[in-house]
This record gives sequence, structure tokens and C-alpha cells, in this order.
Amino acid sequence: MVEQFDTTDRIIQLDFKEYIIPLFGNDTIYYNHSEKCFSAKYPFLQSSLLNSEELATIAILKNKSKDKFTDEELSFNTEKLFEKLEDSLKNSIYKLPSIESIEENQTDIIKVKNAIKTKTKIECIYNDKKRELYPLKILNLDSFWYLINYDLEYNEIRRYHLNSIKEVELQDIEFEFDEEIISGFDNAINAYFEPHVKPFAIELFLDKKVSKYFLRKPINQTQRVLKTYEDESIDIEVFITDFMEIIPLIQSYLPHIMIISPDELNKIIKSNLEEYFSKTT
Repeated sequence: MVEQFDTTDRIIQLDFKEYIIPLFGNDTIYYNHSEKCFSAKYPFLQSSLLNSEELATIAILKNKSKDKFTDEELSFNTEKLFEKLEDSLKNSIYKLPSIESIEENQTDIIKVKNAIKTKTKIECIYNDKKRELYPLKILNLDSFWYLINYDLEYNEIRRYHLNSIKEVELQDIEFEFDEEIISGFDNAINAYFEPHVKPFAIELFLDKKVSKYFLRKPINQTQRVLKTYEDESIDIEVFITDFMEIIPLIQSYLPHIMIISPDELNKIIKSNLEEYFSKTT
């Protein structure tokens, strides 16, 4: 920075103390006398959704909006904008009323997100047991949050309830993983998705009362319309990896949905209904 701005170390340090450090508060940024440089308290960067360059950019922009050459109204609006941004980063990751809240476990979840982004191994506690994981993807399935991960102890891909993952620590170990397997989870309908099973097709008939809902919000990315009837009923095809991915959905839309194929799925639904009615009579 001294060379870039053609100035002295002292001026850079003074500007840093005056303009940058106060923006973060709580002595988050401090001067490390032993290293002779400014440092951030651990785990500041690991607990932020922003990297060091992005944080510095925000700090500079915020400070620039306050200089004597900036319009007063622009300065006020910029201050309000950054307050909203900071509040959003601190207090919420996802806010949808029908989805499981993850705000209470925000610090650990942000670390997990950063580990996914940097492909870094983590150590954590899950179900009262220490785990070593390669975090791959965060998914919301049936309104609950899951971490798709490769568990080194079991040597397999697993789904862990995200809010149950505690005491996350990033390790200085990077990993590589098959991107095709990871992207396959984009088609997961619920937690019954099996990443190592080749997806297979099922065909469904949807009557006019419910067809519009499936057109607005497809079951997954593989859904396609095979036939549209005059009354707006439709036949669709969708690929799944396990019957339990689709059974809860089918049963929730009965009698407005019918299974065209495979017949095995039809038999399972029929058996479930017979069992249910046998218990209610």
C-alpha cells in the first residue's frame, strides 16, 4: 500500500487506525506488535460470510461515504444501507417461516459454509461424537436443513442435521471431491435421496386440481411433462433414487394423483393405504 499510494508506513497505519478499525468494533482488528502488522481476532474471518478483501472493500466504501466531498443525503443513505447489511450478516442467514430456523447455530453454520466454499476439512461434534468431515453441500429437505458430507470415519457420504452440528473447527487440510456426485443432490426431493444409486424414472398422472402446483413448483429438476390433456390434467416424468423420495408426496396429494409406472410403486402405495384403513376400522 505504501508503494501503491506513494506514502509512508506511518500514514497508512494512522489511516488504518482512524478509518478502518472503528468500523468493525469490539477490538476485532488490532495491531499485532510481534508480527508488526494488523490482525483480526480468531475466528473473525471464519465466522463471517465475507472474505478479507470483501470486508476491506465494505470498510473503505463506508468510510468514503463520510468524507467532506460526499453529498449529505448520500452519506446518510449509505450509512443506513450498511447498517442493514451488517444486521443481515449478524442476525440472519435464511428467514422463511415454514423452514427450520438456523439462527441459534449461526456461528457454526457460517464456518461450515466457509469450509464448503474453500473445500476445507472440518472437525465438529455431531450427536455427542467427534467427527472429521469433508463438508460438501447444505440442503433444505422437507423444510429441515442438512449438511451433505463425506464422513472420514465411515468412508461414505452422509446427511447430518445441520443444527445438530456443533463446535465446528476448520482444519488446514483441503480436499477434492467428485463434483458430479455433489451436483446430484440438486435433484434430491427429501432426505431419502441416495447419491450412489442411479436415478430411475417414474410417471405420474396429475388431475386438473393439482397439476398447476406441480407446474409452478416442479418436484425436482428432472421433472418433465409427457402429456397435457384438454382439462389441463397432465402426465409427468421424474427421476428418483428411492421410492421413499416420492411416496410421501404422492400420498399427500391423493386422490388427485395416480401412478402410471412403475407398478411396484403402485403396490406400495396401495399397501400403505390398506394398512392405514385397517387401523382405523
